[in-house]
This record gives sequence, C-alpha cells and structure tokens, in this order.
Amino acid sequence: MFIYRILTSNSGISDKLVVTLASILAIFFSIIMHEVAHGYAAKLNGDYTAKSAGRLTLNPVIHFDLWGVLMMLLVGFGWAKPVPVNPANFRNRKLGMITVSLAGVITNLLLAGLSLLLLYLFAPLFVIPVTNAAAAVFRTLGLHFLLQMASLNFMLAFFNLMPIYPLDGYNLVNTFLPYGNPYQRFMVRYGFFVLIGLIVLSQIGRAFNAPYLDIFGMFYDLVYKLIQRVLAAGLGVK
Repeated sequence: MFIYRILTSNSGISDKLVVTLASILAIFFSIIMHEVAHGYAAKLNGDYTAKSAGRLTLNPVIHFDLWGVLMMLLVGFGWAKPVPVNPANFRNRKLGMITVSLAGVITNLLLAGLSLLLLYLFAPLFVIPVTNAAAAVFRTLGLHFLLQMASLNFMLAFFNLMPIYPLDGYNLVNTFLPYGNPYQRFMVRYGFFVLIGLIVLSQIGRAFNAPYLDIFGMFYDLVYKLIQRVLAAGLGVK
C-alpha cells in the first residue's frame, strides 16, 4: 500500500517523516487543484455554483473528504469533496460537460509535466553532498514532493479518465449518449461497486504477484520508469 511502502522502507525515521510530509502535501495540492479546475471550467461555461459555494479556493479544509484522502494514502489515488456543478447553467450544455469533465484531468497532467520538468532541471542539486542538516531535510522534502507530484498526478489523470461513475471519464462518455441510456443506468446504479471491485482486484494482483490483475500497478510501473528516465537525463546518465 502507498503509505505502507513509505513506513516500511529502509530509510531512517527522520527521512520517513519527511517523505510522508512531502506525500501528504502533494496529495492535498493535487486533488484540490483537480477540483478547483472543475469549478473554474464550470464558471467559464456560465455556471457559478462552485463559486457561490466557496469552492474556488485552495483551502484544503473546504475540499477535504475523509474517504478520498484515506484511499490516496492507502492505494495512491483518491479524491476530494466533489465541486458542485449545475449543467443547466451552461451556455452550451455539451461543450460545458466536456470541458468541465476534462479540466481536472488536464490540470493533473500539467502538474505532472511541470514536476517532471523541475526534476529534470534540478536533478544535479539532488545528488550534491550537503553537510547542513536543515539543507538536507529541505532537499529531501523538495525531491520527494516533486516525485510524488509527478506520480500522483499521472495516477489521478489515469484514474479519473476511467469511464466509471462517478469519475470524469464517465461524464465525458455519457455526454455523447442520449439521456437515460443503458450505460448511464448501469453506471449510476453499479459504478461505485465496479470501481471498488477494480481497486480490490488490483490489490489482490499485487499481493499474489499477478500483474495482469493490477491495472493500477502496471500504469504506476510505467510512470515510475518515466520518472527514472527523466532523473537520469537530468544527471546526464544514459
């Protein structure tokens, strides 16, 4: 599990605390930016519901969802309290649904890309020996914050693009289908159970070394390899 891997690593207590702090900061920032992006996209389309509800803010308390944060800590992806959106207020309903559905995912991809760029640019600084304890702590915090920002935001984008209710991928697909279609009826009724089933299946696949069952783990492995290549390129290692 996500937090379990940190706590059972071979690093010292202080390093574990720093890595855990970096992970929590990355989690909150990533999922909050995802939700705020939905709200701003809705506002641009004529719906001020999120603004009226005070959700266009980076204050984590406003967006906090206990189960979403616990899922993020346990399995590496989760959610904040959904930003309220009223499609009836959109100037163009279909365009509004498309842009609002994609806003959070695009924001996560931009954050992941920016984090990779910073990892590439600052890679040499992460390997230079330092003797000052405070400098070492801040460097470790910065490195792991960028590592988590890259991996978490790629995972959030992948997770939210799944066409399963209530994720963004479902809203995107359903926008192109007639109201009350069988896909919509099935997903609204059983989507949450499908999602939980996929998460449980992935955990089983990971526990029993069956990677073909662990779709989230397979995607994370691709992200991990990408991050390692970026760091290597930043260090000039072929």
